[in-house]
Amino acid sequence: MTQDKETRQLRTAVALLRITVGVIILATWYGNLRDGLYTADGLTGFFNWLFDAENGNGSSLLVYKQYLDMAVGPVAGPFATFQMIAELVMGVALLLGFFTRLFGLAAMFFFTNLFLSYFGGHEWIWTYVLLFMAALTITIGAAGRKWGIDSRLYRTHGDPQIPFFW
Repeated sequence: MTQDKETRQLRTAVALLRITVGVIILATWYGNLRDGLYTADGLTGFFNWLFDAENGNGSSLLVYKQYLDMAVGPVAGPFATFQMIAELVMGVALLLGFFTRLFGLAAMFFFTNLFLSYFGGHEWIWTYVLLFMAALTITIGAAGRKWGIDSRLYRTHGDPQIPFFW
């Protein structure tokens, strides 16, 4: 197999991974929107459920709960709105291959927070490790340069002046 063919196959695989992660984020976003998670009460209720040992997930990383209570709790309404917009934009950007490296980094941050939120509870946290690694692969592989808007940006402008855009 020639190196060009191998490169095309790798770019195709990474683009398929990017599209899959974009669909996963958008499907989750839609479920969260439908369930009212992107409101102050919805977000606060979700945080309470995460750390509820009897009726919830039973997460055990209490230092992270303290962080959420202190940093997010007081601004739950605006944060919920930010979360709703950020998840939607991240999912669409990954699906379309737009500023893929930037949104791949954002996805890595997002999945790290989910890992910490669910740590020690009933959720299988390795899902978030796999999603983090997928986002890392998308970022390193410049996954938007195949079947994405980033391919047009790259052809038109070359490498971005600001790292991690396309």
